[in-house]
Amino acid sequence: MPSYISETYHLSHAAAILTGVLLPLFGLLCIQAASTLYIRKFSNPLSCAGVFFFTGTLSSLALFCSTGKNAAFSVFFSALLTGCMHGVNLIQVCMIPPFFKKQGNVSTVSGVLNSCTYIGSATSTYGIAVLSDRIGWSSTLLIWVLLTFAGTLICIACARPWRKKFL
Repeated sequence: MPSYISETYHLSHAAAILTGVLLPLFGLLCIQAASTLYIRKFSNPLSCAGVFFFTGTLSSLALFCSTGKNAAFSVFFSALLTGCMHGVNLIQVCMIPPFFKKQGNVSTVSGVLNSCTYIGSATSTYGIAVLSDRIGWSSTLLIWVLLTFAGTLICIACARPWRKKFL
């Protein structure tokens, strides 16, 4: 987020870096919200992850549509998008593996999902930088919209088979 804010709104690097302080704080709130929402409202982790992916889609769409117009708005929706992805990660890494207890694969599933998280994180760290340099932030944000929407669709498509198998 600091790079996006600095490059889009021409803020000093120091000011842009300070906006990055919001990410972990908001991320903690979103992780708590994801946990609470899953426990109270969902029995299917893929349905819950789909809600967070869709909220991330709306956040990235808001960023895309308003880029360059309001720095505070962009900071808020960047933090919300990041928090939603933390929520998806929590659900996929922590809530899905226990369903594999009967098969004795909790550790394997947890390890595979966790490694996918690390691979995705490393890829996006460098990939976002390359994308924003080559195609600009607007196009990068559009790719975020498409990726989060794809995550939403995948979760929706898998929720019913998941329910039949595990619930």
